Amino acid sequence: MRVFDTHTDIWYDVSLKKEKGNNDVLRTYHLPRLKSSGVCGINAAVWTNPRIQDPMNRFFQMLGARSEQITLMNHEDFVFAHKIDQIDKALEDEKIAVISSIEGLIGIGKNIDFIITLYELGFRIMSLSWNEVNDLATGCGCDDNSRGLADLGKEAIKIMEKLGVVFDVSHLSEKSFWDAMKIVQKPVIATHSNAFSLCPVPRNLKDEQIKAIADCGGLIGISALPQIVDREHPTVEKVVDHIDYVARLVGVEHICLGFDFSDYLVTDPSLKNTIAKNKEATEGLEDVTKVPVLINSLKKRGFSEKDIEKISWLNFLNFLHNGVLN
Repeated sequence: MRVFDTHTDIWYDVSLKKEKGNNDVLRTYHLPRLKSSGVCGINAAVWTNPRIQDPMNRFFQMLGARSEQITLMNHEDFVFAHKIDQIDKALEDEKIAVISSIEGLIGIGKNIDFIITLYELGFRIMSLSWNEVNDLATGCGCDDNSRGLADLGKEAIKIMEKLGVVFDVSHLSEKSFWDAMKIVQKPVIATHSNAFSLCPVPRNLKDEQIKAIADCGGLIGISALPQIVDREHPTVEKVVDHIDYVARLVGVEHICLGFDFSDYLVTDPSLKNTIAKNKEATEGLEDVTKVPVLINSLKKRGFSEKDIEKISWLNFLNFLHNGVLN
């Protein structure tokens, strides 16, 4: 079964390992793991940790590491796609399609015109904030429920939609989410979010949010991130619970898979406390090599082959085909 992962921090991993002298990370580390699990495509995010002293500098380091991988490395097994026909061709040729995204635009500060530059560099999915408050939006880690989108964030969304950049609503605070949904003109995606009703944490989506995403023709990417699967005992079966819940609420046509695996990020000292706090990975779905376990669990739960195909990759491909990605 093909699988398209709608959220992975591989570009972040590439930059970390580059600092340690490994310049061929995609081919030597990630390619064998992706192929063994049936992954046909990934949405690879550039994520800037807002906790570091100079996020803008870090952001540009990551852009450089990504550019090096694309332009200087020999990656015949990957297709770095920024058009839908490139993704189609990659799937036809049994290569791995790589879409590039920005997870939180803290790195651009107030310079929203830089979104155009990022588009020209090939980025096709963007979110405004991670968990933090920045110049554009309020992330889900903020305790101030009165703060939502900044005016610059609203302008940023307009720029994205004009360019043909997919707007990702994962990590937004609830107020930022609803502020955004009032102005969006195109379908949106939550690349890696689960159901709040099953795991009530700020990172997850409440039922009305899930319905709003579905109503605009969007997608919810169910995640394997343990702290948003279950607060006590995250397991692959509980990931299936989230899929089943959203399917019953809005239909399987609005579900994709955005795993957000973090097993390869343990080398980042700035994440040490976070990873230690969440050291228990989702049991049975610890990393990308365990993706076939999820597919089998969906079959055992009674999902049809056709529905599993939709969830695992076809919904996301159709989403991109339906005029969202140029």
